[in-house]
Amino acid sequence: MTELREKLSALLSEALGLSSDYLSSLGCLKSTSPVGHYYSVCPEPHLTLGSSKHSDLSFLTLLLQDSVGGLQVLHQNVWVDMPPLQGALVENIGDMMQITSNDKFKSVEHRVLATRLAQP
Repeated sequence: MTELREKLSALLSEALGLSSDYLSSLGCLKSTSPVGHYYSVCPEPHLTLGSSKHSDLSFLTLLLQDSVGGLQVLHQNVWVDMPPLQGALVENIGDMMQITSNDKFKSVEHRVLATRLAQP
């Protein structure tokens, strides 16, 4: 986890046009705390909400995708499905990264819908 954090910190720093150790020197990703959320297949998705629209307060959220799906991102006031790719990592920029990057990186509003079936 430490190696991944350092690599992402360096890549994000360079994407901002800064030295690769910039975000690391600020300690932006230092306080990582793994949290597990699992959205299982729901036999009656019309009876539940999934998760409501939100952005993440942190610097960065990494999501390990499975075949269930349901992740949507708000883009130009339209909900866009993010098709799952089993085993892929999705990186959500959080509110603190948007502030630290002076809006060069944008925190993304997203939600997770309950789904009836896993996607092939």
